[in-house]
Amino acid sequence: MAYKENEVVAKYTKGAFFSDCGEYNVQDLLEMFDETEITVDKLGNTDGVTVNDCIENDLVTKSLVVTSECDDMFCYYNNDEDVPCSLELDYEFQYQSE
Repeated sequence: MAYKENEVVAKYTKGAFFSDCGEYNVQDLLEMFDETEITVDKLGNTDGVTVNDCIENDLVTKSLVVTSECDDMFCYYNNDEDVPCSLELDYEFQYQSE
């Protein structure tokens, strides 16, 4: 896993419109990461797939995790389905997106 559990802000499960961690939805995800490539490892490398590529008909087509790391936000594939969310970071993400 390229991120730490305490860095998780929101988690989107494949096929969902809303995040698992709070009241965010796909539109919030697109607002924060429009055309941003998904990070695939801890070095910040990407595979050319954007967040937009993972959304179809307002549903996520891949499980994704949003993290907050050193004042930057990243979006990763969620390969670990049991990633807990940090409630404190969840509220921070909501505050930033308002």
